[in-house]
Amino acid sequence: MPIPAPAPARSLLLGVPGQGRRWPGVVRAGVAACLPALAGVALGHSAVAATATVGAFAVVYGEGRAYRVRWRVVSIAAAVMVLLAGVGAAVGALVHGATAAGGSPLWGMALVLSMTVVVAVCAFVVDGLRLGAPGAFLPLLTVEISSALPALGVSVSEVTSWAAAGAASALLVSMSGLLARPRTPERAAVATAVAAVDAALADSPAPNARRDAVRSLHAAWQCLHDAALVGRDHPLTRKLRAAHLRCAAVVDGHDANHASDEDDLRPQVPLPRPSIRYRLARAAHLRGRSWTIVARLLVACPAAGLLALGLGVARPDWAVITAAMILHQGPDRVLGTYRGLHRFFGTVLGLALFAALATLDLSPAALVLVVALLMAGTEAFLVRNYGLAMVFITPLALVLGGLGTHVDLVAVTRDRLLETVLGVAVALLVLWTVLPGSYRRILRDADVQVAGTIGRLGDAREPAAVAELCRDLEFDLHSSTTAAITAAHTDPAWTRDRWPEHHHLHELGYRILTRHFGPRL
Repeated sequence: MPIPAPAPARSLLLGVPGQGRRWPGVVRAGVAACLPALAGVALGHSAVAATATVGAFAVVYGEGRAYRVRWRVVSIAAAVMVLLAGVGAAVGALVHGATAAGGSPLWGMALVLSMTVVVAVCAFVVDGLRLGAPGAFLPLLTVEISSALPALGVSVSEVTSWAAAGAASALLVSMSGLLARPRTPERAAVATAVAAVDAALADSPAPNARRDAVRSLHAAWQCLHDAALVGRDHPLTRKLRAAHLRCAAVVDGHDANHASDEDDLRPQVPLPRPSIRYRLARAAHLRGRSWTIVARLLVACPAAGLLALGLGVARPDWAVITAAMILHQGPDRVLGTYRGLHRFFGTVLGLALFAALATLDLSPAALVLVVALLMAGTEAFLVRNYGLAMVFITPLALVLGGLGTHVDLVAVTRDRLLETVLGVAVALLVLWTVLPGSYRRILRDADVQVAGTIGRLGDAREPAAVAELCRDLEFDLHSSTTAAITAAHTDPAWTRDRWPEHHHLHELGYRILTRHFGPRL
């Protein structure tokens, strides 16, 4: 039976998938960072006002969400950013005070361990809830940037206050279109899905076009669920239904034994996400993928930080964040390896951009505008191509961490490159050697979860219980598909032997969903 193979290396390394209109979100990211910082500069707070950017990171988490739920998502993300800005600044002040008083360089491990705990917790929650990119990256970047500021004389209270200003800006900017165009997120999601389906059904589609179409359709349906439009005779629902049927007519029933994201597209409306409690309970299962991610982070982050300190790097945070960002998005070895290459080459180009910026004598207002542009560039590419995103993320972190002060460009470049090499090397070593057979355990566990939900669904009699179990089953089927793809990338021979059992379970699960809900399209 054919099993999934990774996309071509050229596509994974250099591809920049289209995702509909990105510019509104890019503009929101830049404006959310710019507004409070420019206001602070105008009130005489100088370059320290740019610290508001770490709170403004929250705006990214609202993109693609209906306004009905967006305010809640951004508010939670904003609260997390403010909290972590305070944590980073407090730990940074502790480490800076200890080392300035002649303490051991090993005080830097306090920052390493703090970052490790933060990324482990955030990665578990993000993976368990299946939130996707940017995942745990921006919370960890908030800690990393904030920890550098006390060495510049910025107090913990200042860092927290400016982060709170940026968080408030993120919420206001993300909700700014509610009164004028309340259905814009839903329209954008449906338009993206329709365009992706058109591209997938073209005469000469791109290699990943069909996968992108299926993902866009699922994202659009979830957006309509969030907006409470599913089940109503609304123009957007009708438009998305037509695109879904066109795509399902091609996907469903063709190459039925081939594992891909397309297995999860059937001619019926995808169900809403299960409850947060259900998703986190699933993630808490020790045999699942979330704990595998956490275990690898707990090994890689301290190791990368300790090696950086051992080689004389004053601040080991970049090595830690490099290792974490390669590992936090999943256990797939192949995709993780490409992510490591993205991290290295993107950092090199980002350092070149930072070197160009360092030659300029920027005023506080100009510094804020540069930070806003870098924030916008990060939002533009973070989900689409991690390597290109690193070109903006690297100078963003360095500019915010220095707040326009003079830096030894040679020393900064040397340390960042060394830390990047260490972080990438440690992450790839951990990815390939720590829990090397985890892909088998994760797939078995995912299939066991599917079978268990099918069993409970067979015993359920109350309509409300049946509806809830069907939502859970569809979520478990998606998780099983993801686990199967990871296993196929890692060990094709083993996956091929297991494939008939996995495929039969999926067919049974979707037949049960169809029986309960029917071909609702």
